[in-house]
Amino acid sequence: MHIGVIGAGIVGLASAYQLLRAGHEVTVIDAAPAPGVGTSFANGGQLSYGYVSPLAAPGVLSQLPSLLFSRTGPLRIKPSLDPDFWRWSLAFVKHCNAAANASSTLRLLSLGLHSREVMLEFLAQESASFEYRLSGKLVVYRDAGKLAAAERSLELANGLGYAQRRVDAATCAALEPALGKIAAALAGGIHTPGEGTGDCQMLCKELARIIAANPRGKLMFEREVTGFDVQGGAVRALRTRDGDVAVDACVVANGLAAMPLLRAVGEPVSMYPLKGYSLTYRGAPSDARPQVSVTDADNKVVYASLGEHLRVAGIADLVGYDYRIAAHRIAALRTLSTGLFPSLRGIPAPLEWTGMRPSTPHGRPILGRADTLGNLWLNVGHGALGFTLSMGAARAIADAIDGKRPAVDLAGFARLAA
Repeated sequence: MHIGVIGAGIVGLASAYQLLRAGHEVTVIDAAPAPGVGTSFANGGQLSYGYVSPLAAPGVLSQLPSLLFSRTGPLRIKPSLDPDFWRWSLAFVKHCNAAANASSTLRLLSLGLHSREVMLEFLAQESASFEYRLSGKLVVYRDAGKLAAAERSLELANGLGYAQRRVDAATCAALEPALGKIAAALAGGIHTPGEGTGDCQMLCKELARIIAANPRGKLMFEREVTGFDVQGGAVRALRTRDGDVAVDACVVANGLAAMPLLRAVGEPVSMYPLKGYSLTYRGAPSDARPQVSVTDADNKVVYASLGEHLRVAGIADLVGYDYRIAAHRIAALRTLSTGLFPSLRGIPAPLEWTGMRPSTPHGRPILGRADTLGNLWLNVGHGALGFTLSMGAARAIADAIDGKRPAVDLAGFARLAA
């Protein structure tokens, strides 16, 4: 089959790669001028397969007053008149309970484990350079209660095949010496040795290179898909301002931009931008490049070494489609990063970036066949986990298209899944 893939971020390119490996002819179409220049450009750089608990959690609702009125907390909400905001928010509130959180976490852990397996397979089969490193992940907590709550989820993750353990503050400092200066303030952490780090945009470029080198692969940039030519209950072509692209099937994998396309064919999805920020310290001193990827759970900030660079990322702003870089958010990241790594003060200013994570209310991506059109497939809504889940989601979609049973149950990732 000739399959059109809409989106040249990490999710779309991973989808195209898996479809090519399955023997299909694939055309990737994106409005951007190059691969991975949207949400994939400068994300946290962590492949956190075993740490995927969604934002919708029981404790969030009690924090709403501070989330609505604080400018400086790690999570900030700015109400909007946008109907999509209210639809998303009401569904989000519905999932802020222990049962829903546990259900979503279990499904995400299963997809994460599959994604790790597919990523390792990719690394074994392809010569791809994207600063990948099996670094392990350390999530540190200052609050003993939050650490205890995190420890309770260990049994769930370990039961699925992850290897996670609670460690004390001294072990945190031993695993990552940079934490020694704040060890006295730490209650401890959760260590997962099987996690990795990498540069997501570099992987996008590598996937694009592999796809372009395949005689059945094609990349079309600066070509926005404006709609579908639908005949007989199926997509026959992708409409663009530069002409139609005939297809036998289509995978929609362009994040937030998928919403108007899907709505036009009676397939609305609930996503909203969860704005994040990052700093990239290029040529960071060796003592400012952590040996393991570190997540500061209290401040919701991650630190990852990418070759000679340090990526610092975090913060979640639910403020609508505001693509401006908020100076006070960047300042907060700089303060945290230079506080942990003082040597960063002596190097050139970091690259500042903000991106819109396409987030669903329940925190799970939407994967599977559309309800309205038999040859239209969805691979959207990965939120902050696009890099982590991309390979597994792509393989699951490719398997489903070929009539195979995916390694993960796609019923838990359906558009209207509870």
